[in-house]
Amino acid sequence: MNRHTPFKPLLPILILVTLLFPARAIARPLPPASSRPQRQAAVAKAITWLHGQFQSGDIHGLSTCEVARVVALTGGDPDGSDWAREASTLLAQCEDAFRNLQRKDVGEAAKTARAAIAAGRDPRHFAGTDLIAFIESRYNPDTGYYHPYNLFRNNLAIIALSEAERAIPADAVAALTAAQNPDGCWGWPIDPNATASDTDTSGMTLYAFAAAGQPNARAANQCISRLRAMQNDDGGWELSGIYGDQVSNADSTALVIQGLTALGWDPEGPLFTRDQTAVQALLSFQADDGAFWWRHEQQGTLLLGTIQSIQPLVMTYPNEIPKPIPLHLPLFMR
Repeated sequence: MNRHTPFKPLLPILILVTLLFPARAIARPLPPASSRPQRQAAVAKAITWLHGQFQSGDIHGLSTCEVARVVALTGGDPDGSDWAREASTLLAQCEDAFRNLQRKDVGEAAKTARAAIAAGRDPRHFAGTDLIAFIESRYNPDTGYYHPYNLFRNNLAIIALSEAERAIPADAVAALTAAQNPDGCWGWPIDPNATASDTDTSGMTLYAFAAAGQPNARAANQCISRLRAMQNDDGGWELSGIYGDQVSNADSTALVIQGLTALGWDPEGPLFTRDQTAVQALLSFQADDGAFWWRHEQQGTLLLGTIQSIQPLVMTYPNEIPKPIPLHLPLFMR
């Protein structure tokens, strides 16, 4: 006896609908918890403050390269008329700053290359130097390091090369793992006898792992666990290993957020929320004039802190990445 299937006459119609209107993914809107509008407003204020500092002649040396980079990251043109002073643009001053260095360091070359790349310039023809060749020539295959003693600058080199779409040697990644301290994180000295970690270098090392294409490195995950334990009640981080007073500062908080985000962790998620999120902690350091104070109780600003606070605020956090919802036509027959 044949069983009657009531939907069988509809099968040709369903097939036709499937061919004409294939299943599509619907993007979810940004979750309400996203702080993107607040971050965008904060970044705009910070850029305005930096612009005032530049026009006043208060940005010098390689700081011009760091400012040029964040200007480009936020959609500005550091080589345009808006960023010109005394017939010289911000990006041109960056070129001059590196060109005029008496002794050139790989970290300085990396900062300059990153500014060129962000601004759409060729880092192989910038400041009268092939910056990529300069950085790669400093690599020591015997140690796996680009810098002989400073891990922070070594990490800058890895990140710059990644942004230039250059391959990172496997031994350079292995060297990062080897430099890990017993507490799970990293300090700035490249020294097998060093034991003190600091959050700034640790954040940059996490970023370097991501830049090297190793976001799930075991060493990075160990440090993330340590950073969770080191996070202060206000949601920020101190420069641990130096002061040890559990007072958060903008620089350390920014660099940790940057490293976490580069590895795919959500700095606004529950894992990094204390009295407030890590991002809210960073935003709390911004003064009314747009600059970021180093510490809440320390009046005045630190140029570097303002520069460093911008990148983590313009990054896209995991909770802001639209995730597809697959739609499937029901299966009526089997």
